[in-house]
Amino acid sequence: MELRQYLRIILRSWWFIIPLTLVALTASLVFSYATTPTYRATSSYVTGLAPDVGTSSDAIIYGLDTLAGRERIFSTYCGVLNSHNVRQDAYRLMGVTDPVALGLDKYVVQCNVLPDSNILLLIVEGPTPSLVTRLNDAVGLAGMAQTNRLYRPFPLERLDPVVLEPEPVSPNYTQNAVLGAVLGLALGVTLAFVAEYLRSPLDRLEGLTIRDAKLGVYNERYFLRRFEEEIKRARVRNRPISLAFTQLVPDEDFTLLDESVQDGLLRQAALFLQDSLREGDIVAYFGRYVFGLLFAETPGDEARAMLVNIHYDIRSRTFRFEDFSASFEAKSGVVESSGGLLGTQAMMDKAAEALRDAELAGENAIQLIRTSPAPFIQGDAAATPELAFDASPLDDTLDTTWSIERQSPVFGSETEPREDQ
Repeated sequence: MELRQYLRIILRSWWFIIPLTLVALTASLVFSYATTPTYRATSSYVTGLAPDVGTSSDAIIYGLDTLAGRERIFSTYCGVLNSHNVRQDAYRLMGVTDPVALGLDKYVVQCNVLPDSNILLLIVEGPTPSLVTRLNDAVGLAGMAQTNRLYRPFPLERLDPVVLEPEPVSPNYTQNAVLGAVLGLALGVTLAFVAEYLRSPLDRLEGLTIRDAKLGVYNERYFLRRFEEEIKRARVRNRPISLAFTQLVPDEDFTLLDESVQDGLLRQAALFLQDSLREGDIVAYFGRYVFGLLFAETPGDEARAMLVNIHYDIRSRTFRFEDFSASFEAKSGVVESSGGLLGTQAMMDKAAEALRDAELAGENAIQLIRTSPAPFIQGDAAATPELAFDASPLDDTLDTTWSIERQSPVFGSETEPREDQ
């Protein structure tokens, strides 16, 4: 599946992808604002040798031994600060007799050693800013008292006072909103692809009813149905419409190939022809290498100009299927009608007639038949339409334009009414 197909699926499913994204975004914001915020207070402590460590030889030896195991000492200090005894001492310093009632037992106390330094960072997190600050200060004081009794030559001292972060550390509203939107978008896109996968069998079944099984373009039945709709639209809106029959003529060696190879090469040419059209134009296979092309709201000259480019592209391209290749030339007959003047069958007949004239005109010829409504004539005189024919091969070996007056069975006469009225 190409990237354009993925994008087409996503754009086609926007009606539930966008609501899912908005729902997920709203849910994440509601959850974030409904969650109790958590505040953080930090303080730092530093350790070093005591000033009186050098007063005796025993103190010096003990201090050096302690300094040699510095990392072990830091881990011990952090363990002391996180201990139950220090927490109870901190409650007493705060004057709290029932810490459970205040929820202090749910507060988180962390101690981290900064890399390559003698500094410890004490962090306390909880829902109430004032209690977070007080608990951090109390734990620090109780911890210093405990550690200084354990390691006198290596005392713990406060470096920075307690600092309360002004914004809660959680929840992160912006991050949650972005994650919610991304999750909703991902869920919507996933459901779009799942729906497309489940719908694929139905689409393939429908495709079998409107597309040619071998070539992949529309079949004649669907083409005629769309043609009827465009004829009615042109009549209501008084717009031009053009119909073309294009015959692809393969090279001489084409008939020597196996039938399946012929179908594969012709399919490549048919799909190329389909891709060469504008959005809204359609192409269908009518058999015998003949394709019908419908140009809605398009005058004959514009349709002929597009066919000139298509003929050139087809003639200059080599189509490949498996290990085989083939070239094609194109001949086209075009008929133009204005305001739905001609009916479906009348335009089909005129396009077939133009294609026969193109076959006689030479290689890569394009034959254009323009029809105009009969003028209003009083009396018994029958209206005679004007038919203009352009035969124009692409190599400019034949460049003839002429106009003739002829009775058209489409318009009829007084005794033969017009078939589409």
